[in-house]
Amino acid sequence: MSQKGEEVMIIPNKLEIGDTIGVVAPSNPIIKDNIEEIKKAKQIVEKKGFKVKFAKNMYSNTLRL
Repeated sequence: MSQKGEEVMIIPNKLEIGDTIGVVAPSNPIIKDNIEEIKKAKQIVEKKGFKVKFAKNMYSNTLRL
């Protein structure tokens, strides 16, 4: 139990095969070449046995060049 005013570190459970990894928002605008990189990254994570779910606004800042 923590003392009053003491910070408590929360350590989540490790990911397990079959878990879903949510991608909320990229840090930079997505440009044409990044779309392929994102698709490849998703495939790699899925091959490891995880599910990938993108937020509905994932591509809202996409720049089409």
